[in-house]
Amino acid sequence: MGGYGLGYGRRKKGTRRPHKVFVIVCEGKRTERIYFNNYKKWGCNLKIEMPYSGDTDPLSLIEFAKKQISKYELNLKGGDAIWCVFDCNGNNDKIISTACKNAGHNVKIILSNPSFELWFLLHFEYYSIKLTNLDLINRLERYLHNYEKSKDYYDLLKSKRENAVANAKRLNELHQIKGINLISVDSNPSTQIFTIVEEILKITRYMD
Repeated sequence: MGGYGLGYGRRKKGTRRPHKVFVIVCEGKRTERIYFNNYKKWGCNLKIEMPYSGDTDPLSLIEFAKKQISKYELNLKGGDAIWCVFDCNGNNDKIISTACKNAGHNVKIILSNPSFELWFLLHFEYYSIKLTNLDLINRLERYLHNYEKSKDYYDLLKSKRENAVANAKRLNELHQIKGINLISVDSNPSTQIFTIVEEILKITRYMD
């Protein structure tokens, strides 16, 4: 019996894996997971894991994420990484700041404000005006008609990925100029999803 499934708990101490491991813990069980699943098939030098916690609140997600470090024997200093992905929508600064504190330096916080769908929208346009989640979905449907959270849009988006990365970085720069904390409710609109995407592409050297 081969494959990655048996590799983590039985790896001998001091041995090296031929690949890096990225663990992505998502708040949602549909949209985010469907999107990132498309990256799991590319590159023999990177293994992407997406354990499902069943939790939706950031604090529980962080605690779940921290447990995955030992489960997957992550070597965080050697290039492995773990991210916790959640939306600002429905959370407040106290919850978000506590989540960041609890995450420490090991778990990387990936916040989308108001929600993950902003990452999709940025593939099509740069938009810097504050959005409610309803506003965001309505605007996204100009490009993805009858948008559904359970549908896979990866193939429709991949040719515009560089636009999304550039637009997300541009939003970050805008907030930073204004002195706004990117991991807070004040960072609307913004998303840090691009940081995961860039790290995946850097390792796999895969551009479709």
